[in-house]
Amino acid sequence: MELNNAPHITIRDLKFGYSKDSLVLKGLSCEIKVGEKVAILGHNGAGKTTFFNVLAGLIRNYEGSVKLNDAELKKLDRCGIARKIALVPQKHEPLFPFLTRDFILMGRYSSIGLFGNPSDKDLHSVEKAAQETGADRFMDRPYNTLSGGEMQLALIARSLAQDSEILILDEPSTHLDFRNRFIVMDLVKKISETRKVTLLMSLHEPNDVLHFADRVIVMSDGRIVADGKPYEVINEKLLADHFGIRVKAISNDEGELVFKAIAAI
Repeated sequence: MELNNAPHITIRDLKFGYSKDSLVLKGLSCEIKVGEKVAILGHNGAGKTTFFNVLAGLIRNYEGSVKLNDAELKKLDRCGIARKIALVPQKHEPLFPFLTRDFILMGRYSSIGLFGNPSDKDLHSVEKAAQETGADRFMDRPYNTLSGGEMQLALIARSLAQDSEILILDEPSTHLDFRNRFIVMDLVKKISETRKVTLLMSLHEPNDVLHFADRVIVMSDGRIVADGKPYEVINEKLLADHFGIRVKAISNDEGELVFKAIAAI
């Protein structure tokens, strides 16, 4: 899609720690523009999940500024944020045997309210999201009986049912096998283009970033250490310095760059 130069999210000197003596986010500053597909690349413990929890409004006591359009995020209520931002969490443990259909319908909470009844528009949004993700194949199965790949599709469908402008996915391919990892990543890319949403997703694998993102923000130890186009930012030195792994850059038959791991440093 054609990008809009207007910032969708503006972050200035964002700091947050779960205790006073230990910051997880150490002064992040960046802008996410309307329609971008942005990957957040970082090692375990880099602060990616905490960063996403701030953006989704789950953490309010941060320092610095996080603006959604022109509004400070911490001043918006939960429903207001949910209408703008949908989060697919890294991990979700089903507690009750909800039907998948009802689980996806939970994405309409910001429109329905706690005790409201779903309208035809709500039900249409659920059906549309299920069809887009392929979750319509198991809509009447209990959510807690789904496979890992099916569960991830249902989580994405629930977020799409929100009809939000911004979609955030925290490590969407974690715990998936090779086939399902590709299916989910390819699905996310297509959704961002067909729905014209702004997309942020955290990833561990540099090759996934090269294939599925327009821009990469590299985080290390709570800081942004690189930001730009994936093919310009990701290189052997960056992966050695911030991931502790020696890699070799290889061009495949299509001229695409691929990183092959050689050894841990």
